[in-house]
Amino acid sequence: MVILLIVLYLLSPSASYAYLDPGTGAVLINLLIAGVATLIYSLKGIFFRLLGRKQPETKAISAVSPIAILSEGKQYWATFEPIVKGFIALGLKFRYYTLDIEDPALLIEHELMDSRFLGFGAWKYGKAGNIRAEYLLCTTPNIGCKGYPLRRSPHTRNLIHVFHSINDLSMYKIGSLDFYDAVVLVGEFQTASIRELEKKRSLKPKQLIPLGLPYLDVYCKNKQDKTEKAETKTILIGSSWGSKGLLAHYGTGFIVQLANLGYHIIVRPHPQSLVSEQEMINRCKRQLAGYKNVVWDTQISPSEAMNKADLLISDTSSLRFDFAFIYEKPVITLDIPLAAMPGYERDQLSAIWSDVAGAKIGFVLSEADLDCLGEYVERSCQAGTTEKIKHFRAETVVNYGHSGLAIARYFADKLTETGEKTC
Repeated sequence: MVILLIVLYLLSPSASYAYLDPGTGAVLINLLIAGVATLIYSLKGIFFRLLGRKQPETKAISAVSPIAILSEGKQYWATFEPIVKGFIALGLKFRYYTLDIEDPALLIEHELMDSRFLGFGAWKYGKAGNIRAEYLLCTTPNIGCKGYPLRRSPHTRNLIHVFHSINDLSMYKIGSLDFYDAVVLVGEFQTASIRELEKKRSLKPKQLIPLGLPYLDVYCKNKQDKTEKAETKTILIGSSWGSKGLLAHYGTGFIVQLANLGYHIIVRPHPQSLVSEQEMINRCKRQLAGYKNVVWDTQISPSEAMNKADLLISDTSSLRFDFAFIYEKPVITLDIPLAAMPGYERDQLSAIWSDVAGAKIGFVLSEADLDCLGEYVERSCQAGTTEKIKHFRAETVVNYGHSGLAIARYFADKLTETGEKTC
């Protein structure tokens, strides 16, 4: 395709005067995009070989895999890494499918792990929708829903959702888990929202398996305790993306207020904001550019920023519970009105877990409270919240710090029960 495009370019006249109908134009544009994608993929292959990396396979797979993982990309590696290590530790053969050529899983060379990159564009979604597996684990909500590019594979017997946040279904889009067979729960608190939605939609009850949250295994290991207490407190501002994010809803006024009080500020937007909300992020950066005590964190992992912080200010983000549970430090939640979150499962639920849980890890403030935000920051830093947070963590998260192995062991036992071969 690339060679053909080059030849056509070289043979074309310097100027051409003709009418190009929209249909033909669309075809030519698609051909150009396909050519560019092919060239990029070819160069990626050369890059892999030069560095000794395994070239991801995209060939069709006819055999059914007893156990497999489907990842949207490198941003979910912290969730899948502990499970992958658990499978390998237990001697369980499995397949790992990814939609991202930069997925760290493609670097792993192990006889038990068959890693495959599924390709670019619509091609990858088509291949993902035909995965053959007895058990397929993935974090992706809305698989099978109308309008969503990922369909449920007719060749997957058990589609298993693995949560990648500490929250109930209220923060998921409507219909997010309707086509799943089972859910790996962070803890029993997630059961109520799932069962309520199943009953309202007359869905077959899913198997709910409380096994924990794998990425907490990684964050716990990355935790660094501060040996020296700095005179100036560091505040991490963690924002969700979209209308439910505090940067979009509140702007930068409250950050300016804290910066003028002399605090060190780390602003961490959701990684998706850097893709979908670039204009808003750039505007916020311009508004804060004059403050030397304000820095931005755009890394995929929040570990470095969380290690530095004494306090987190966030919105609906589950980063609140990650920070509180791992570092046992206080959180201030800025309330996001329900009207700012249309299209989410919370519209269908009678109770929202996070509305109650936020108050168990710190203050929950409305817009009217922002004038006194500095006072709430000081009260939060002085309050002894460690034991309260530890107790809440114990009743919320199952297998805290070692859920990856627990998940791997569960599915290894399931395959043993059913007599499936792990290869």
